Amino acid sequence: MANFKIVWEIELDAASPLLAAGQAQRWMRANDWQFYVQNSETKELFSVDLSEEPEDAVIPVPVENYIPIIEK
Repeated sequence: MANFKIVWEIELDAASPLLAAGQAQRWMRANDWQFYVQNSETKELFSVDLSEEPEDAVIPVPVENYIPIIEK
């Protein structure tokens, strides 16, 4: 079994971090979203779009093309 890092990233306007997180939670429950999924061991990165058919949902992404807005 592999270990994966999942990133769901959106930008929204809200009056506070708590309200922003609540709005994001409501959106996540109501819609299919695109995720970036990285294998923690191999560092392979994929774009996963849950609104697509399974055969079209996963696309490899060159790691150098992904720039997260929040970094460690």
